[in-house]
Amino acid sequence: MTSRSALRGYLLVFGAVLFWGGSASLAKHLLAARNYDTVTLVQMRATFSFLMFALYFLLRDRSVFRFERQDLWRLVLIGVIGMAATNFTYYYTFNASTIATAILVQYTAPVLVMIYMVAVRKEESLTVQKSLSLLLALVGCFLAVSGGDVGAIQLRGWTIVSGIGSSLGYAYMLVGSKELLKKYSVWTMLTYAFGFATLFWLVVNPPWVIAEYHYRIDDWALFWFFAMVSILIPHTMFMASLKLLEASTAGIASTLEPVVAIVVAYLALGEALNGVQLVGAVAVVTAVLLLQLKSYRRSRMLVRTDGE
Repeated sequence: MTSRSALRGYLLVFGAVLFWGGSASLAKHLLAARNYDTVTLVQMRATFSFLMFALYFLLRDRSVFRFERQDLWRLVLIGVIGMAATNFTYYYTFNASTIATAILVQYTAPVLVMIYMVAVRKEESLTVQKSLSLLLALVGCFLAVSGGDVGAIQLRGWTIVSGIGSSLGYAYMLVGSKELLKKYSVWTMLTYAFGFATLFWLVVNPPWVIAEYHYRIDDWALFWFFAMVSILIPHTMFMASLKLLEASTAGIASTLEPVVAIVVAYLALGEALNGVQLVGAVAVVTAVLLLQLKSYRRSRMLVRTDGE
């Protein structure tokens, strides 16, 4: 992997976290001010994204729908576990506990991914630089979203299950997506991931249940807009980054999301932003820069080897 490819991968992750972090404040507004049902909000993200992809590729490029039969179960699991279950458990924790709790627990996923890819799959190497980046990212996340207040982490009751579930689901999405992207395009993987997530939600929350909420045209417009900015655009960018970066590296880089989230919440919602949170933000940014430095050094070594 060249330094240019790595840089492109990091830029794609950064683009994804800008949308993810910004949509966190929008989700908070929709759940509180509009009193939307959490399940329905998560369901509409996947459903509208699938409809947009399916319609576009039916008209423009039907080869996107081709896949090998033996990979069907992988595509189903990415949609059901990596997308539907991960999104729901994250938003459930987000709504039933605190934003800090939801973010911090989910972003333990890069630790799980690193352990799995290094110890089990043996596809990645454990370096001091990557380990330091992971540690900086985790500490930075904690400081950024909690302000250093341990009391902000409130895991109890069902949020213990949902919090751990969101971390495991996100870790699976990173590893499973990376594996599928070795064979399929981003478009094929996402179309089926959105599609199977949509089918899953149709069983859990069928149309006649949604009809009871009597949503208006402006509600459906908001659902569509939320789907575009919170999942369709950022997931497309993030999956593209997985083609260029290691799974654990992309996971660590994605910890920039809470940094974006607190800045947007400060600017858009007037939420507090203190010095401790800024220190956390700097720590996360430093972690990502360390990763980029690692990629740059590796590419330089490859260039020297080729030159010899």
